Amino acid sequence: MAVAQAPAAPMGGGYPVQLTLTDEREINRLWGIPFVGVFVRMILAIPHMIVLGIMSIGLYIWLLLGWIPILLLGRQPSLVVKFLTEYLHRAFRVAGYAIMLLPGGYPPLEPGAPTPVDLKIDVEGRSLSRLWGIPFVGLFVRYIVLIPHLIVLMILGIVVYISFIVLWIPILLMGKYPNAFASFYTGVFRYGARVAAYLFLLPVPYPPFSFS
Repeated sequence: MAVAQAPAAPMGGGYPVQLTLTDEREINRLWGIPFVGVFVRMILAIPHMIVLGIMSIGLYIWLLLGWIPILLLGRQPSLVVKFLTEYLHRAFRVAGYAIMLLPGGYPPLEPGAPTPVDLKIDVEGRSLSRLWGIPFVGLFVRYIVLIPHLIVLMILGIVVYISFIVLWIPILLMGKYPNAFASFYTGVFRYGARVAAYLFLLPVPYPPFSFS
């Protein structure tokens, strides 16, 4: 197994949600065995899925009560920002490892450690309109305005699914993860993370229709 390298510097011209992938491209050819590689990685990712399941309880509590600090203070508490960032970070790195066979080694369980998929959300000093804190209405309105992005993500999901049909070939034959696939998947993840951050009422601008 390849050892994870430090993620590359964020790109994207200042948008507060950035996601990058390790520069590592070497990968054990055995991961390219059709269906078997993904199945084994999903088994290995079970501890991460358990952690995500536990964190989902906190996410559910936030969905019920998260409007209170927004309505009263016009911001998200730093603890909430850290929790939501960690939840998204872990979800994307597990999906990258288990489903997309991304290179860089097994992602660490502990928060804050260097990972093959690195997500950063910088909302320091950013505030929210208190109107977003109106119970359920704020979330509902953000969901409605995100419908164009959700349609794009649905289409991208189909493209990603189709790409799995051929992904195993270069891995199995060359022991390398194709740059084109890595770039595309990183872009999709980055795009999805921005949409999720906006939907979760983090103080970020409306996400652009861009992978970068």
